[in-house]
Amino acid sequence: MASVFVNATQARKDARNASTIHDEVRSIESTILTTISQGQLSVSISSGTTMTDNSAYYNAYYSISDDAAKLDQVKYVEKYFTDLGYGITITENPSSGNTIVWNISW
Repeated sequence: MASVFVNATQARKDARNASTIHDEVRSIESTILTTISQGQLSVSISSGTTMTDNSAYYNAYYSISDDAAKLDQVKYVEKYFTDLGYGITITENPSSGNTIVWNISW
């Protein structure tokens, strides 16, 4: 029997801001490629992306706010790189105290 209501998986997918995730991933990928060409094995990205420049993502990640959509976006980007085999940790930007830093190694 065909369902007339959206399932949970589709609802989550529909709730994601795909352009934000896409832009974040592409920014990180670009920085990784530049860093690889310099012979480095890791990079910390603390600015220049939607998620690193917006405290709403920090607040969601550190449970300061209850923004499930933004937390899902951060987790999606994190999983994307983890699934590619990268080591990735998210930390607080010490310069701002309220934004995230992507710490990625390969």
